[in-house]
Amino acid sequence: MIEVLICTIDERIKNVIHNISTQLQDVCYLVSWQQTSSTQQDPPHELLDRSDVRIVTIQGRGISANRNNALKHAKGDILVISDDDCRYTAENFKTILSTYSKYPDADIIAFQAIDENGQPYKANYPEKTYLYKKRPYGSYISSCEITLRRKEGLPLFDTRFGLGSKTLKCGEEEIFLHDAFSLGFNIIYIPKVIVSTPRNTTGNQFTISSKVRMSKGAVLKYIYGYWGAILRSIKFSLVHTHFNPRNFWRIFRDMYRGIQYIK
Repeated sequence: MIEVLICTIDERIKNVIHNISTQLQDVCYLVSWQQTSSTQQDPPHELLDRSDVRIVTIQGRGISANRNNALKHAKGDILVISDDDCRYTAENFKTILSTYSKYPDADIIAFQAIDENGQPYKANYPEKTYLYKKRPYGSYISSCEITLRRKEGLPLFDTRFGLGSKTLKCGEEEIFLHDAFSLGFNIIYIPKVIVSTPRNTTGNQFTISSKVRMSKGAVLKYIYGYWGAILRSIKFSLVHTHFNPRNFWRIFRDMYRGIQYIK
């Protein structure tokens, strides 16, 4: 059984109604509804009337806390990390199930996404399957591309990272995968599409958001340690700014703040 873990917040739960598929065999949905208001609202009846939909709630803010709430209440065999603007087809679910059958030793499988216009969500998707420990330089896995077997011992999402957190607005999926790999979980990437999602993601705002740049530095510190993060931040800043000194210091400064933030 596939269970799609949909994280949403406040009024955005109404988006879920329009984005979940018609009822399908071997597919169910868990909606983790984050509420920031003290005024309690009733879930939309369109969701309550679906036998394949469960709704659980959590108070506060932060996508990582919301994802942890979804993982805590999950019951499916194969879990799909999702948001309220993600859409799936029956063919997408067939791809997920057949891939897990083909790779019985895989604990976490990352796939590809397309945007609302049917175009690849990322321009640089690797064309070949790879193991996480041998991932190509510059590759990046988004939350909506992550699926996993429900198992004991999976890590939680780090609540310091992700949309809605106090300081670090993205990077939670990178930290989650790094932690899972460090714990011995087998992670692979498969170049097949499983979801459609809009392009308005926080990670794409690197050039305009100092907090996104700070998050990048923090992720590098978490994964590679202080000096590993420093060297990678210098290289990243130089390449990203085409060796323009003024822009380099602006970007590196923000990344260094993220490095310092992670103790």
